[in-house]
Amino acid sequence: MKFKPIAVIALLATAVLSYSSCQKDNSSKSTKDDSATIAKTIAVNLYHSFGSTIASKNALTGLPVINSVRNGKKVNDLTCGEYIEQPYNNIYTKGDSVKDVMNGTNKYVISCDANNNPNGYTYSGSYVNTGFNPFSTYDITVKEFYTLKALAPEYARMQVDGNQVSVYKTVTKKDGEYMVQNNAYTLTGLVVDSTTQPFDITAGTATFVSNGTNAGKDFSYSGTIQFLGGHKAKVTFGGKTYDVEIL
Repeated sequence: MKFKPIAVIALLATAVLSYSSCQKDNSSKSTKDDSATIAKTIAVNLYHSFGSTIASKNALTGLPVINSVRNGKKVNDLTCGEYIEQPYNNIYTKGDSVKDVMNGTNKYVISCDANNNPNGYTYSGSYVNTGFNPFSTYDITVKEFYTLKALAPEYARMQVDGNQVSVYKTVTKKDGEYMVQNNAYTLTGLVVDSTTQPFDITAGTATFVSNGTNAGKDFSYSGTIQFLGGHKAKVTFGGKTYDVEIL
């Protein structure tokens, strides 16, 4: 099972809505301030996606560790080339104001070192997330593919390479504005350290591209995220670099 909080799911979409609205309304906020907000949100969105999959400490998510117990059943030692598939169907409601439905599948293939000892895995996951909250209705599709290499026992530290693509469709309840946003991340040499809580991304870079339509107007931007550790990163796009905190 995998659950991504609604507030986290909508972060990037909300940032783009705010940015586009500012441009449309020609408000007094500066473009620099809006861009800094978008930069932070882009990095935070990727961070939280890791927290719901590969860096999750939830006993119902992520890859079983060797000789672990899952759902009350002992999990055997992992073997080279072993394939593990975990479908899930999560529904969350809060009265009549919030409903979140998530359907998807996690897939793992165990990799080994030269001595046939498990030292990592490939992870592919996809899900469709639909629902509504007090602010909007949404329809989100995400596909992920990562190659992970253990840098410490039980993946306490790991290197992650791969990609993630997503499509966000939202309609605001206040004014009925419709947005479609297509996102793509490419990850290179990210080091995820889960020995501390919250976990940290201490190294590596991610390139991103995001484009779409909001309230009938097109938007497009691309750039890079450089992870520095200490829950800090540098996000570059539009010819400028922004220092952000990832919490």
